[in-house]
Amino acid sequence: MNNPKPLSQILCILFFLMGFLRNDYGELSRALGLALILTIRRTTNVRKRYPTAPHLKALLRAGQRKPFPPLDGDDEKENPWRYQPVYNDDPDFRMPYALIAMVLVGSIAGGNIHLPLFPAWIGGIGGAALLAFLTVSTGSSRGDLARAMGMRVVSLAEEALNINKDLRVFRKVGTVSGLIFDKILIIDRKHRVKDRIIQGFTWIYDKASNTAAQVQADIKEQ
Repeated sequence: MNNPKPLSQILCILFFLMGFLRNDYGELSRALGLALILTIRRTTNVRKRYPTAPHLKALLRAGQRKPFPPLDGDDEKENPWRYQPVYNDDPDFRMPYALIAMVLVGSIAGGNIHLPLFPAWIGGIGGAALLAFLTVSTGSSRGDLARAMGMRVVSLAEEALNINKDLRVFRKVGTVSGLIFDKILIIDRKHRVKDRIIQGFTWIYDKASNTAAQVQADIKEQ
């Protein structure tokens, strides 16, 4: 029952067959397949553009610190807010975007940590505050790692938007969803599926209520 493999196999075969159709369903299937290929390729490029391994090594004292964003070595000028790319191979870094990305990641991660006596929103605030503090901190590999991770998130979001802009995935999903919804309405009008479902649930509820009432009556008689 809880095995997702049969469902995934059915969906894989379904989308594969849909790819041969020359209609909106085929357009959606081909767009999703191409979007997956582009996502994998561009994710690899983002990982190369914003590596985190050097910062992890520096954090574990297994290598020298590599400031991010790149600096000229003067501690007084180590201000990520003022970073501007100088050379063509310098990474694209935007401190406000990286900070916002890490705040969102921290709030989501912290909100999913269940602590006794603390509601989820406190964990979300704590996670957001922690990652925000690490992102704005300078002079340490922890800050370099947080900023690199933030720019990874920003770049992945931008790549996803670009892929959707090129392939119009959201528009095609909306079109196919509308077609499916229309067909469901047509089937419901012909066969009154909704009414039959409601009648079935009503019958089950009445049976359960009568059984419970009978059990209570038997208990009182005893």
